[in-house]
Amino acid sequence: MKKNLLAVSALALAVMSGSALAASGDVQFIGVVTDTTCDVNPGVNGSVSNLVQLGTAETGNTGPLVNFSLKPDMTQSGCQGLTNTNAVTIGWAGPFDANGLTAQSGAATDAWTEIKHTNATVLTTITASSLSSVMTGDVFIANGGQGATFTAQLNGGATAGDYQSAAAYVVAYN
Repeated sequence: MKKNLLAVSALALAVMSGSALAASGDVQFIGVVTDTTCDVNPGVNGSVSNLVQLGTAETGNTGPLVNFSLKPDMTQSGCQGLTNTNAVTIGWAGPFDANGLTAQSGAATDAWTEIKHTNATVLTTITASSLSSVMTGDVFIANGGQGATFTAQLNGGATAGDYQSAAAYVVAYN
């Protein structure tokens, strides 16, 4: 009996010795269920684009302010029907910390981008502790659909180099 147990134990060790444990991680799923649909398109300095060119910041200083927006598709009735009684909430996900959007890659590992929602009901800086902002529907669709307007500003840390990051957004209408 002892020989059988010893043989089974040795076999189990032999099988596991060539195995590696897989890494674990998290996957985030975000979405919204609503009876109002209104597609949103990102824009930078008036052009439809999802790439915000932040320019250059010296170490320890800030770069230029860059305007970008999330604009409603005003051809959709769901967008046209938004009023001052609707809350438009913009939620963000990404590598945010207490300052803003941190670097995901690049040599400037301690740089970050400060993102401010400039036409929110309350001026909001997007950080790890404040990942959403709110505005009313009438402001969101004002002026032919100006949308949610933001500024982004690169803040240089002590390390020089390139900075790259990304963030996901979701827009909810209540």
